[in-house]
Amino acid sequence: MFLVADLLRYEGEPGRTIRILWLAPSGHAFTINVHEPRALPEAIELSLLMDDIKHERARLLKEDPFVVLAADDNLSEARVSRRDRAWAAIEPLLDQKPDIFLPNRRAQLVDERVIAGFGSRVVIYVYLRLYWQRGLTKNALLADFPNCGKPGETRESKPDKKRGRPKAHGDLVGVNITKELRQTFQLSVDRYYATKETFSKQGAYDKMIKEFFSNQRIDHESGLVVHDPKTEYIATGMPTYDQYLYWVDKDNCAPTLRRKRMGVTRYDKDLRGLLGTATAETWGPGSRYQIDATIADVYLVSRLDRRRIIGRPVIYVVIDVFSRMIVGLYVGLEGPSWIGAMMALANTAEDKVAFCKRFGRVITRDEWPCDQLPATLLGDGGEIASTLISALLTNFNIVVETAASYRADWKGIVERRFRLLPAAYKPFVPGYIDVDFRARGGTDYRFDAVLDIDDFTRVLIECALYFNNEHELTKYDKDRSVAADRVPPVPVDLWEWGMTHRSGALRSFPHDLVKFFLMPVAKAKVTELGLKFMGNYYTTPKAVQERWFDRARQQGRWELPVSYDTRDFDQICVHDPKSASRYAVASLTDRSRANKHLTLCEIQQQEQLAKHDSANRRLGQQMAKANFIGNVENIVAKAEAKTASAVDGSALDVKNIRPNRAEEKASNREKEAFRPDQGTPGKPSAEIVQFPGRPPLAVDDYSEPGIAELLGDEEQPR
Repeated sequence: MFLVADLLRYEGEPGRTIRILWLAPSGHAFTINVHEPRALPEAIELSLLMDDIKHERARLLKEDPFVVLAADDNLSEARVSRRDRAWAAIEPLLDQKPDIFLPNRRAQLVDERVIAGFGSRVVIYVYLRLYWQRGLTKNALLADFPNCGKPGETRESKPDKKRGRPKAHGDLVGVNITKELRQTFQLSVDRYYATKETFSKQGAYDKMIKEFFSNQRIDHESGLVVHDPKTEYIATGMPTYDQYLYWVDKDNCAPTLRRKRMGVTRYDKDLRGLLGTATAETWGPGSRYQIDATIADVYLVSRLDRRRIIGRPVIYVVIDVFSRMIVGLYVGLEGPSWIGAMMALANTAEDKVAFCKRFGRVITRDEWPCDQLPATLLGDGGEIASTLISALLTNFNIVVETAASYRADWKGIVERRFRLLPAAYKPFVPGYIDVDFRARGGTDYRFDAVLDIDDFTRVLIECALYFNNEHELTKYDKDRSVAADRVPPVPVDLWEWGMTHRSGALRSFPHDLVKFFLMPVAKAKVTELGLKFMGNYYTTPKAVQERWFDRARQQGRWELPVSYDTRDFDQICVHDPKSASRYAVASLTDRSRANKHLTLCEIQQQEQLAKHDSANRRLGQQMAKANFIGNVENIVAKAEAKTASAVDGSALDVKNIRPNRAEEKASNREKEAFRPDQGTPGKPSAEIVQFPGRPPLAVDDYSEPGIAELLGDEEQPR
């Protein structure tokens, strides 16, 4: 069964394809050869066509390669105008069937249109032939403008004739760009422009002229290097920069060239097409968390001394990909590292009501209902690449993914949050760094710093509560179920909907246990003064009970593994595999009371300040020591002079040391004795009168007896 506009291709006759123009009730049809430039309709019996199909001399084409399909919106005004003009010329003829297919009658009909002013006979026949051969549609009359000019083909020019517009200035006619010159252009692009960002196109062109179109020589008079044009370019001139740009752009795909110039990593991060979406890879809350860190554009002051500026803090944020909830937050002074990431991950498993309460903010669980761990964690290699990361897999069954280097776009959701958070607190936080920081005449925002690290954490808690509960995600790509339930694109609403319908990926663990396995591990030394770790001393009930410190003093010191939190050095966790909790908490002793309630960074800061002050005192101490040595030497010199004058060349008396000592001691007792009833030691306050006939009384000087006197008294007979 045939239809109007069907195509039949004859396999044994190359170049013969016919189109059925009309099916007559009498059992014959009119066809036209679509390949013949001067073809006209021909009558043929349908039975013959059926026989050709039956014996496979011809086959019916399922697709029409000759039909012209185009939307008017994509057509130029010139093409539409010419099509409509041709359609107006032949439209009345198309209804004259079968007369339009009969030669004699067709000629009369065409003459009528010629007389009506719609063109010559040749033009009318061209229009009819286009209509019949190209699908029997109005668009078959479209002019083939896209085929004009041999698009994509480079025209070869005659060697003796300059192609293109003549030069407006100068006497040189210019050069035609040949295949060899295009290869030279491409070589300069590959060698200079595509591989070195320091080269602009102008620089690559200049380098090409120097290397390939000039000869180098040394000027003997000046000794300088001079370049002269090559002989073949003296009369015509060099290829111009405009020619260079034209052919470089024509012979290179602009995105591919830029990818070579920037490098694959940077190009894929910043300029590649974005076809996928991170949300489509998640099923519900906890399917994937993204973690990242950034340095805040705010200067902070010290909690110990608010007169000191401690620099800019590091913000760690953990985002749930499905709901965009901020599920973990940490503000610290450690650079992007596992220690900071560990703090943020521990915060994801922490009850946010208790977390906010520590910073003076009272919330309900509905405002921040996130205290679970995810199924998958995606982060940078700087934070996630650590030997401690295996604890997440072995203990909590979390799959850890790391983004490739310089590919922040792989975790674009959390990266985007770092744009929104500063935008929220920027107008209200003193010490925020604006774009004019360190510019000439700009403000030094360091002097505006008033917040300490706890204050800034409170600010970020307020930001997280706002974004989680109120911020509308205008570009959130919902799936069908979320859209059908008309869930508002607000993180907390998406989280609650996901927890109700798709909560299988979340896992809950005790916060203390999560924190213990995430904390960094180091060695502490058991000493007689306590458990020594990073200059601090700790103790545990178990250590006291088992007399660890006694044994350390008597038998020697030993080391134990401990886990620690750099934000709180009041306690450390001593590993105890036999305990149900796997650890024992050790607290600071009074010996380290000066470091209570301080972070590791603050403790190290204090140590540095103490060393700084000690270094400032060192000069005074050195001078005081010099004064001490000088005074001692002066005293010794005077003593030597006195002794030398008394001895007068003779040797010192070493035989009578004991009597000499006794005599010296008696003199000292007389001089140093303390007499409460006398004004001056060693002098009687009043004259003593003796009774007649009595021996004179010995005056008691109230001094303690010496060892010789005690021994002498014991040797006297009793």
